[in-house]
Amino acid sequence: MTSDGPQYPILVDTDALIAAANSTLWDHITEHVGLTTTNVCQHELKRHREENHSHAPEGSRPYRLHHGGARVLDALENSETPLTCTVSVPRPHGADAGEQSLEQQLVQYPDAVDYVVLMDAHGRRSIRREIQGRDLEARVVPPTFLFYILYDNDLISRAEFCETCAELLESEGWTGYHAVAAAWEGIPVDCSDVIDSALLPHS
Repeated sequence: MTSDGPQYPILVDTDALIAAANSTLWDHITEHVGLTTTNVCQHELKRHREENHSHAPEGSRPYRLHHGGARVLDALENSETPLTCTVSVPRPHGADAGEQSLEQQLVQYPDAVDYVVLMDAHGRRSIRREIQGRDLEARVVPPTFLFYILYDNDLISRAEFCETCAELLESEGWTGYHAVAAAWEGIPVDCSDVIDSALLPHS
């Protein structure tokens, strides 16, 4: 753990990490994509692992929180995995602490951050305001953008990319109009011939 700022330029919040960890592409991500999270998000992951039972019904939210959280924590503890944790000082508290810790890292180390990965609408708006107000280069992107990085680097096929995005949206319950639109922000890939149109943004 370090307080010298993000080691990798992609900052990821708790929910985005859990969603990615529960996907079929998690092993690819942890092998090929360098990610940074914060000690605040790490604490939230530990809480999810401890407060949700490992034997919860498969596919249920408690099941996904426990097993997804455990996978991320395992990756954080593996020194060979390009997933690192940076310390937020002062440490934010409360329901939005994880997102606030990402925003804090962005503000404190603007040159070290290229992307901030999160799904929460309020968190995205808040971080975008900071980016615009400070004229920073960083972009706010959805968790599905992690799959796009794999696709853009020829590590997975277009069909794999599209199918995994659909899988993530369905399993996380991000199937409402605004959630679907947010999940495809900044992703220039046409998946209309691969997945259900209900899981694609409507122009």
